[in-house]
Amino acid sequence: MYAKSILPSIFPLPTTVKRFPYPNDQTLYFEIVVSTLNPYYVAFDSENSHLYWTGRTLGKINRCNPNGSDPTTIVDVSIPVALTLDTHNSTQNSIALHKVTFDGKANQVVVNLTAWPIDIEIDFVDRRIYCMEYDTGDLKSAWYNGSDVKTVVRTNVIGNNREIDIGDDYVFYTSSRNILKIHKSSGQMPTVVHTEPRQIFGLLFYTQEGKL
Repeated sequence: MYAKSILPSIFPLPTTVKRFPYPNDQTLYFEIVVSTLNPYYVAFDSENSHLYWTGRTLGKINRCNPNGSDPTTIVDVSIPVALTLDTHNSTQNSIALHKVTFDGKANQVVVNLTAWPIDIEIDFVDRRIYCMEYDTGDLKSAWYNGSDVKTVVRTNVIGNNREIDIGDDYVFYTSSRNILKIHKSSGQMPTVVHTEPRQIFGLLFYTQEGKL
C-alpha cells in the first residue's frame, strides 16, 4: 500500500510518497519512494512496474520506477488532481474525468460531472467508476461511461476526504488522518483500518506476490 504525507516545512511543502504493508499485523516499516513538490495522487501500474503521480503545483502527470528512479513527465495538464490507471485499455484518467493514453499523446473527456471529484478509481470487476466528491464528502459510483450515478456513502466530511482505491469488495479512502474501508454496496458503515499522526493525502491498495 502506498500513502502520501506532507512533511512539516514552510511553503512550498516537500512531500514524500511512502509504501507500507497491509494488513499491518507485524512491525510497520515505511520506505520513501519519491520526494517531490506537492504530488497529489499516486497510482501503480503493476504490469509495467511504474508508479504514477499528479503534480498539482507543477501541472504535470509524472511516472517513475517502483524505487523512485527514472522520473518522467507524461503530460502537462492544468491542476491535475485525481488519477487512476485503466490497465485494461492502456489509458489513465485525471481530474476532470479525462482519458489520457500512457504516453500522453491522446486526451479526451470521458464524462462531465457537476461536482468536483477529488479522486476517481476504476472497479474492473463491476465495470464501475468510483469518485470522492471534495465539496460534499460523498463517495459515488457510476458505470464506466458515466451513467447510473449512485451514492455509496455520505460521509458528511467536507474537504478532508481525499484518495480512494478498490480492494476486493471494499472501497478504501482517506479522511483526515485515517484510512477507512467500506463495502461497495450502498448502505454500509465505514471502518477505520489505519491512522497517521498527520493528514493522509494519498492511498494505493495493491497485491504483491500473491498477497495483499
